[in-house]
Formats: sequence, structure tokens, C-alpha cells
Amino acid sequence: MTAPLSRMINWPIDLVQTLSWGLVNKQFLLKENADLRSELLLAKTKLQRLDFLEQENSQLRVLLNSSKQLKTKFLAAQLSAVTAGGLDQQITIDKGNIDGLYVGQPVIDAYGLFGQVISVGSKVSKILRITDVRSAVPVMIVRNGIQVIAIGTGHSDSLELINAPETIDIKAGDFLVTSGMGQRFPAGYAVGSVREIKHVSGERFIKALITPSARVNSSQNVLLLWTSFALPQKHNKK
Repeated sequence: MTAPLSRMINWPIDLVQTLSWGLVNKQFLLKENADLRSELLLAKTKLQRLDFLEQENSQLRVLLNSSKQLKTKFLAAQLSAVTAGGLDQQITIDKGNIDGLYVGQPVIDAYGLFGQVISVGSKVSKILRITDVRSAVPVMIVRNGIQVIAIGTGHSDSLELINAPETIDIKAGDFLVTSGMGQRFPAGYAVGSVREIKHVSGERFIKALITPSARVNSSQNVLLLWTSFALPQKHNKK
């Protein structure tokens, strides 16, 4: 007879204990969950860093192989800052006057023509990428030797040919290299491949879009070239 009464009396106490244990258990699980999330985030961050280092090392290996094939003076540089906003494609590198850099100097990465130097400081310089709207590069279609001009569109994945007549022999997939005209960019460096050709009704010129060879958005290391006309000339003594 007393058992039901005892259970009734103890029921609130048991309920409080059960709820207390449940609350403690929930708090423990929440803390454990938060700790696991933090550890997971840290692990992902470390993996991202490893991926970045692997990618950078891969670029450096390709750049090293490219430099071994060069027959001209060159200097390796690293990107130190990128100008943000709008169509401005300027970037800063860690080389300057003390390294002998000059305005108009061509710049390549491991995959093709990257741009040119547009201002030189004592220890840093600015580069204008070939995709900038102010950039213009004389190029040649490898398949047939036809020479045209490629300009930047302001988008990192695209160049465009200008003043290319509608009768020009060009097609999607054609590969373009620097032609050497204008004596700024040495001949033979990869510029890009034709991605799309548009014929505009009533126009005498075509619109050809080019995918640049250089990885203007992801390369962290570049090579500065000294062209033959920029090197000091030797004079014979009489």
C-alpha cells in the first residue's frame, strides 16, 4: 500500500534528476559537436594550405623548366599584391629598379605571355596583364602565319582580336603566339587559342575571342624577360 505512495512522492525528484541528466548530456553533446566542428575546420584549412603549396610547387617546377629553355636574360619574380576593383588588372611584383627592370618589359608565366611592366619602383613594380583593356599584343596564327592584334577584354578568361577582316583565314582552335612586331614582346611566346568566332552582320570585321594561355588569375610566380633591343649594346673600341 505504501509503494504507490512512495513512488508518487519520489516522482518529482526522479523527474528533476532525469531532466538534469538530460540537460547535462545535451550540453556535453553540444560542446563535443562544437569541438569536432572546430577540429574539422582546422583540418580543412590545413588541407587547403597543402593544396596551395602543391599547386605553387607545380607552377615553380613548370616555370623552372621554361626558364631552362630560354635563350635570353630573365629574372624570376613573385606576385606580392593584386589591384582590386573594376577592369583594372594591375598586379605588383617583388622586383624593381635595383634589379634592372624597365617599363614595357615583357612578363611570362609557366604557360605563356602574362603581361608587361608598366611602372618601376626601387624594389617593386607593377604589371599590366594581357587581359587588361589597355593591353594590345601583336600575335601570329601559327597555322598560317597571319598576323593580327590581340587586345584585353577586362576579363581574365578572354582576349579579342581587333581589325580582323571577315575574309581572314582563322578558325576555332587556332593557336596564337607573339609575332615580335613592335619590338616589345619577343616572337614565339604562347598567347592563347581561338575559342569562338562571331560574324557580325553588316560589319567588315569579325569578332574572335581568345582564351589566354597564361594563368593570369592563379600564377604566383613569373619571369621577366630582357629583349635583345633592351639589352645594352657593346661598342667596339677603335
